[in-house]
Amino acid sequence: MTISLRLVAQTSAALAVAATLTGCAAGSLGAEGAAQGGKQGALGGAVAGAVGSIFWGGNVVQNMATTAVVGAATGAVMGGAQGAAADKQIEARRNMSEQDAKILAQIGPDNFAAAKELAYCKHKTAIGKARTAYGLASTDDLKHYALLIEAISNEEMGDTVAAQKVYPLMVTLDPQRQTLESARNEALSGILKVQQARSERGLKPTCR
Repeated sequence: MTISLRLVAQTSAALAVAATLTGCAAGSLGAEGAAQGGKQGALGGAVAGAVGSIFWGGNVVQNMATTAVVGAATGAVMGGAQGAAADKQIEARRNMSEQDAKILAQIGPDNFAAAKELAYCKHKTAIGKARTAYGLASTDDLKHYALLIEAISNEEMGDTVAAQKVYPLMVTLDPQRQTLESARNEALSGILKVQQARSERGLKPTCR
């Protein structure tokens, strides 16, 4: 797989990036939206990184920490845009770090959005967004990621029948490496990673 990430060098530097992106006036709609978006983006990014670690490998905790910062910054931009003027939105996007832009480019905004829904146990919405991401994906890696999000969502809901329909598509994307068994193992491993990400951020790991 071609998906890769550079780890954030220092936590302080990463937090500074997030602070730059959320620079809205206190009490403004933009500040309120950025705060909420940043909170949600942090978990969404953690889950995106946790699922992505199945592809790029490495230390899962480090991957989650890295993408959590990216998610917080991205969520802040998206949340702030709801209450800020268009020029503020453009300015915020210009101020996004290279790291933020890279993760969005690597997994795609649609996959990121699907991962965020999965993070908050919104399985059906996650599946819908994952299917959209699959349909718009320009590479097999992005398609595989989208299918994995869909499979994880189905498995975590307990809908194994729906999940079983996803695995043949995953095999088709990489028949030399993937089997139906390995595809399901990826999804089951993904559930554990997603639940760990939730737990690390003070939420119940499971959706019950």
